This record gives sequence, structure tokens and C-alpha cells, in this order.
Amino acid sequence: MNRREFIEASALILGGATLPWPVSSAESDADASRRWHRLPLTTKRMRQFGIAGGDGFQYVQALVYSPSNPAFAYLSVDQSGVWRSDDGGLSWEPKFKGFHAYGARSIAVDPLNPLVVVAAGFLGFNAENAAIYPARCQGIFLTVDGGESWRMVRATDFYKQAANGSLFAFGPASADGKQERSNLIWCASASEGLLHSQNGGESWTLTDFRESGVHDLAQLPDGSGRLLLASPQGLWRYSSGSIEKVGHGLPCYPRSIAVSKARPGTVHVALGLEGIATSSDGGRNFFPSTKQPGRLFAPMDVTDIAVSPMDGKRLYLRANLNSQPPYASADGGKTWQSPRSIDPEEVLGKPGFYFCSPFAPHPTDPKTCLHVTNGRARIIRTSDGGETWRFSGSGFSGARMVDILFLAPGKMIFCLTDHGLWLTEDNGQTFTEIETMRLHGAKSVSAAAASGEHIVAGFGSWEEKGLLVSHNGGKSFQAFQDLQDRYSFVAFHHATPGLVYAGPFASDDFGHNWRRLPETVLAMSPDGAVLYAITSVNEQSSILMASMDGGRSFVPKFDLDFPAKAINQVVATPMHSLFLATTRGILRIENNRSELLDYRHGLAKDHFGTMFINTVAYDPHDPNRVFAGRRALGYGNGNGVFVSLDNGRSWQDMNFNLAPGITIFAVKICPFEGAVYLGTSFGTFRLEGTSPRLLQILHRS
Repeated sequence: MNRREFIEASALILGGATLPWPVSSAESDADASRRWHRLPLTTKRMRQFGIAGGDGFQYVQALVYSPSNPAFAYLSVDQSGVWRSDDGGLSWEPKFKGFHAYGARSIAVDPLNPLVVVAAGFLGFNAENAAIYPARCQGIFLTVDGGESWRMVRATDFYKQAANGSLFAFGPASADGKQERSNLIWCASASEGLLHSQNGGESWTLTDFRESGVHDLAQLPDGSGRLLLASPQGLWRYSSGSIEKVGHGLPCYPRSIAVSKARPGTVHVALGLEGIATSSDGGRNFFPSTKQPGRLFAPMDVTDIAVSPMDGKRLYLRANLNSQPPYASADGGKTWQSPRSIDPEEVLGKPGFYFCSPFAPHPTDPKTCLHVTNGRARIIRTSDGGETWRFSGSGFSGARMVDILFLAPGKMIFCLTDHGLWLTEDNGQTFTEIETMRLHGAKSVSAAAASGEHIVAGFGSWEEKGLLVSHNGGKSFQAFQDLQDRYSFVAFHHATPGLVYAGPFASDDFGHNWRRLPETVLAMSPDGAVLYAITSVNEQSSILMASMDGGRSFVPKFDLDFPAKAINQVVATPMHSLFLATTRGILRIENNRSELLDYRHGLAKDHFGTMFINTVAYDPHDPNRVFAGRRALGYGNGNGVFVSLDNGRSWQDMNFNLAPGITIFAVKICPFEGAVYLGTSFGTFRLEGTSPRLLQILHRS
């Protein structure tokens, strides 16, 4: 694809900056005002080409073309399930109705049917972290309609691994060519070893191969039906109950495997710091590993290798934890070339090459391949064998908004998990990344506040955050790295200029200097008169604390039958109500009386039967309108967003056209025109309209 073709394709994809969430046919004729729209981080350069975003910003685990119809392509993400492209990988839409797992470690498309897909649903964690959550939703999911609906067909475990190889392989089709769907499928489970299905994935049984650490699986294209399986224990060949340890001559275990029907006996493997190696006898023996030319691979942890199914000498590779771009070979790996050009249209900004990243070679065009820049998860595509890579991820959004600074009508700063601060001055039509330093090695935001030109943000890594402060509207920043906290709350005092609270700290001079408070502030009354904190008593209870002297001292206000760790957020409203988002519902406190709001009040249980409330927010135009975002931590996806029109006494579903099963990390309401914003792992969603119009929408729902 040359520059002219890129421009023409981009113009055909999308003309606007917001994307409607996929809706069912029953909803397609509904009032457009009752639809959530995705608000991707479209840069000004993207908008010039008619591209509606494509920020990515999650971790893509798998990327595949349909072998029988390459107009269809699929990708899976650790925290947003499965996405589909109907135009050969140029634009993408999420497809996860019925996909209750949080993400998908691997996917594979039936070679006979582009709409039949299997996916390894998982929680998005490695084995050690996933073990904390025994009720996690993990297993094999199947769709026969291209992802419009999914079913879990076997509960089994999958985890994040050192490499992102495939965990599925389809068996050969019948000789008569009349099959519409493959029968035989193999799957490498992290808890059960090798599984197989003989009815197209509807049911699965164990094999006698019980190695549970397999991270790549491939069927040898020599017609033998044999499988190659790579794990930290080495390389195996498996066929009809016969297990053979192979890979003789390898200095270490393979991270990924590449085979091509164009060269049936040739196997290439990525070997981490040992480079790559090649076998000409189906993986039994390997040539010495290669770290050249020019010692190209010597400092690189090579994790991903792929080969064209039509040209067995055309290879691609990438390294982990390295800023190197993808490399390509046209001679079977004897020589390798770096790209001549990446993003010649300059729509990506920073491509974000860092983590190991999968390839998807085109099934019929040997010079075309999809790739992802994990680190920023931008989808890119080559059509000249790796010499040039262009943006190919329109619509693939994943920037997780946790807070928004509403600076003026149409002017906002979006605060993102992992990816810092982004400014829009045209009400979300285009965005510009605000340049900041890293704190504790990262740029993850937890909460932020602004007053005039002064900005304060909890900023850093997931485990350790400091404070980032600007006094010129974000043009430059000062870091307070040693002031460590989770910073779930940051706010300026409306009546006292310069006074700002950030977790256990306060500043009287707009953030130039800070003092420690006796408690960690979690909320402030709208008039600034009262600060709130939570003090743990034991594993079953805690105390809501209050300060009426600006945080100098705190006194007990309310005994809580919740442990402190079960309280996710505290919100104080102008209606003199307190809302505590908890793992068991919403605790509403008013006039020194409390009530637990749950499924009995309209907050429906999620798919897993839990009542986890992740976040609460009220509408500043009418505080009787209260919103709640759901999560199912340790299980899978939550069940979206709910709203109350009577100050929290009763609730109703507000998902509208959102597909069932979505986790909400933040709900923010614009104080100017009343639009509602949702922060999710699928990107930000916006419900358009002024506050009076929103009220009409809610009543009509």
C-alpha cells in the first residue's frame, strides 16, 4: 500500500471522530441519543486522513488473518477480549457479546470458515497473580458468527506468558473438500496440558500430553498431522499419542515457532537472547543459532517470529523489552533488514515498540503482514515485505480514562492509566499528548485536579505513585516522587485559593510545598467544609473518619461493617449524602443512617453474581442523578453502568447499546454541557447531550 492508497483507504473507513458501539439489530433503530459513542484519541494528523483514532494502549496477545477469507482479521487483548476487522485489518470493532472473560490470551480462525473462531479467555494475569483469584473466568470460548456471540465451551486456565505464540491449531480438512467447518482442533491449556476437540470446538477432551507450560503450538504443514509444542521445558513433537522430545542443537527453549506450507519441512524458532535457529527436518535437529548479521540480535531478546504461508523464505521477527522495530528477511533468515520507513504519514506520534508482539502474515499475499507495537499497541501493516509499515488500527481503542479535567467548554485533559495526560481543545475531536517525565518509571495517572493554570496529578507506576504538579497549564511539570501514595483522590478547595488535597498530603500554595495529614483523604464535601477518610479496624470492619478543620485532625463519624480494602471510593454530594462504592454494593449514608444498595434496589448482579461497585459520581447539574460503574475483580468483566434519579434510592441499567459485560473504571460528568464519560479498557465512551436532554433519555429508558 503506497501513500495514495493509504489516504484512499483511510477516507473510506471513518469520517468522524466518535465511533458508535456495536449494537444488536433490535437496537439499531433506537433513538441515536440513547447510544454510547467511543471517543478514541484521534490526533490532528489522524483526522487529516479521516482516521477515527486507533490509540490501542492495551496489550495485544494475538493477531490473525482468516486463512479462507483475508478480508476478516481478528486480534485479542489482555483486557478487552476480541476485536474483528472486515476490511483486511484496516479498521477494527470489538466483538465480545457473551465473552465474559476479561481478555483473550490466544485466538485462531477456522481455516474453512472465517466466522468460526476459538479464543483462550483469561483474566489477563500471569499464573502467580491469577492464583489469587480462584473464581476467575478462564476457558475456551467459541463463536460461529464472527464474534457476534460467544460461548464458553470448556473451563480451563490460560495465563500471560514469556511469548505470545498460538495456543490453538486446527487439524487438516477432509480430502473431499466439502467441509464447511473444521472438526479437529488442538488447544494448549496452562492447567490441563494438550486438549483436543473432534467436533469443531463444541467439546474438549484430554490427551496424554500433560505439559502445562506450552506457549506456542503449530501443526507441521507436511500432511503428517504432527504438532510442534514449545514450552520452557523445550520443544516436542506430538502425533496420535506419540510424544517425542525434539529440538536437538538448540541452546535454549524456543519462545515461538514459525512454519509455512510453502516449505513443509522447515521450522524456524525464536530463542530469546540466543537469536533464531532453523530446522530442515521438521524440528528434530536445528542449525546453530544465529545472532547476526552484524550481531543484530546480540542484545535482543527475540520472542516473536513468523513466516508467510505462501513464501517460506519471507520471515518477520521482534524482540521483547526493546525499542527495536520489526525486522524482515526474504531469504529464509540468512539476512535481515530493518524497515526503511515506519509510519511515513506520521499519524502514530510515538509507535511504542517495546514488549513482545505478534505478527499476522497474509494467507495469500506473501508481502503483506499485520503487526502490533505492544508498548502502545498500535496496529501496523506492511504490503512490501517489511520495508514500510503503515498505521492499520483505525477504531482499535483502549486508552483507559480514570479522570478528566474539565478546564473550559470543549477543553479537557484526559488522565489515563499507563499513558499519561492528553489534551483536547475541540471537545474530543482531536487530542495531543502532554509531554511529562516518568515517575517511578511509568506514566500512569490515578487522579488529578486543576485550578486555573495549576494541575496536580497522582502519577507513576501501578505500585508506586508520586505527585506531578504544573503551574502553567501543563507546559512544564515538577515532580514530587518521594510523596508516595495510591492517590485515589486529588482536589482543589473551591473556596480557599491555593489549597489542594492529594491523598495523605495537602498544599496551601497550589502544590509548591506539601504537608502530611494524619489520615489519607478520600473525599471532600462540595463546600470544602468536611474531609473524609477511612481507618481500618480489622479484617471485617472500618471507621469513616471526618475532619472539620482542614485535615489537621480527624474524628470517627460512622462505624462500617466493611473492611477498608472493600471500599473502592467515597463520594460526598451537595445533597448531604455520602456514597461508598464497595465490593458488596453502594453504601449510602445520610443523616447518620446507612443503607446498603444492591440488587434489591436495581443494581443487578453481574454474570458472576457479584455486586462489585468500582466508582460512583453525581451530576453537578442535578445531584439527585448518581452514576455507578461496575467491575468484577478476579472474575471477568463487570456489567457496565447504572444510574439513580432519586439520590441513590433506586437504580436502573444505563448500558443502552453497550454490549453486555463491560468494566467501568471511571464515570465523569462534564460540568458545562452535562455529557457523561465512561473510562473502560475499550477506550472512553461518551453519552452526548445537555443535562436536561440526558434526563429525558434516562426517563425514556
